[in-house]
Amino acid sequence: MSKILISGCGLSWSHQERPTWVNVLRICGADITDLAGPAISNTLILNQLISELHVNDYGYVICQLTAHGKLDVEINESNHYVMQKDSVRNFDYNGYWPSGTSTEHESKRLFYKYLYSPQIEQQDTILKLLHLQKVCEATGTELYVMQGYRMNWTNNLIDKVKMDKDFVLYEHYKAHKLYEHHDFTNNNTVPNKLYQIEIARHINDNFLRWDGMQSKIERFNG
Repeated sequence: MSKILISGCGLSWSHQERPTWVNVLRICGADITDLAGPAISNTLILNQLISELHVNDYGYVICQLTAHGKLDVEINESNHYVMQKDSVRNFDYNGYWPSGTSTEHESKRLFYKYLYSPQIEQQDTILKLLHLQKVCEATGTELYVMQGYRMNWTNNLIDKVKMDKDFVLYEHYKAHKLYEHHDFTNNNTVPNKLYQIEIARHINDNFLRWDGMQSKIERFNG
């Protein structure tokens, strides 16, 4: 099996107490480098993937996009206390504060009121996706892009990005019968273990298509 590079937000991040589809595929034998992170933005998700591909070779890349509007902040002495005071986003990740869309602190409220530029953010995401697509094409790397949350694309450039725009992971989860077992503790949004098996199956069926992987995934339901 070729190596897989993935990135995304907490829906995919495998280094947390709640297992994700990444953990499922790993247990089934997949060799995965996980660059996902809790609550991180599309900017960081895409930057990490592109940077890694300029250093190492992979057979497959899975990019799980997150919601627009998130803000990653480089932590310094002046803003560290803002992170610590947040009731939910009070953690750091690789030197960043993944503040998400939190507006608890005045600085974030002012940012969204006066500085946030959604059209620029959307264009930036699309251009990074197109660059990622070109890097993968140039190296013969298979690329799979999926939306974690609904993204209301208004820039027509998105039509040049190869991805299933109809599949939205979290919407699919909420409409699935397994959502009734969701753990809402501490405003958790990570899907439950049973659904993570479904996502692993979906990724293998629609992207990896590895012989023998399906039977390994089915063992989780045995």
